[in-house]
Amino acid sequence: GVGETRSCGTGTVAAAVAALAHQGARTGELRVRIPGGEVVVTITEATSYLRGPSVLVAHGELAEEWWAAQHR
Repeated sequence: GVGETRSCGTGTVAAAVAALAHQGARTGELRVRIPGGEVVVTITEATSYLRGPSVLVAHGELAEEWWAAQHR
């Protein structure tokens, strides 16, 4: 793994589902504070939505040789 991230969307949605279940609810909307900021998680009968700010915190480049080595 890469260690702790500032915002793990999958984990945030899973935590919201667990919090709703703990309250006896299958659907709902929760505000969740995570290290990367505050997000809103909406759980419906059909799907889930995660809304919040997004910020680029890093960028990088991979050498062509690396890409070529991945497809051997």
